Amino acid sequence: MSAKNSWEKMCMGIQERSLGNTLLEVKSAKVLRAEIVKCLTSASDDKILNAKLDEILKLVKMSPSSQVPKSGYQEIMGGDKNQDRELNIPHFKLYNGCWFDFAITIDETTRHAQIIAFDFEIRFPKREDEIAVPFLRIDLNLPDHNNDERNIRFHLHPSHDDIMIHSPPMSPLEILHMFLYGIKIPDKLRSS
Repeated sequence: MSAKNSWEKMCMGIQERSLGNTLLEVKSAKVLRAEIVKCLTSASDDKILNAKLDEILKLVKMSPSSQVPKSGYQEIMGGDKNQDRELNIPHFKLYNGCWFDFAITIDETTRHAQIIAFDFEIRFPKREDEIAVPFLRIDLNLPDHNNDERNIRFHLHPSHDDIMIHSPPMSPLEILHMFLYGIKIPDKLRSS
């Protein structure tokens, strides 16, 4: 067996473990949206998130899915899609200068509603010597996406859209908590 075949087999195992160990079942899209709003409101109360309740409610929208145009599929958006990473597009702002948005797709056609896709992207404050905005995006692509065929449906992008690394299994609420409370920006970066 070639090393490439071994890696592909490993990727299949990683994806199975990631999807099998991640809390992707939810009561409903409406309940998940309420949990997200509660989390963001607590972060606002803790002075972590620079947004008041009315701003949070305006940014966290729920609608029929734009990704799966079938009945029973919902989408929760936290801010607007912003792959160009422009500050003028609605997003959440953190006290430390970071800013983020997210999108979650939920399948409510099954007995238990399931999160079938998401993308969460946080951008970091741009330093003097940086040309592009540094970011971290965590994705779970839709089933049957070409990344599903490559067994890397659940992955992260470390400051480059074309670089994908298997992501540790995390639910949308866990990722949101990590963005709010788990990422510390040092005042002074280590020299390399």
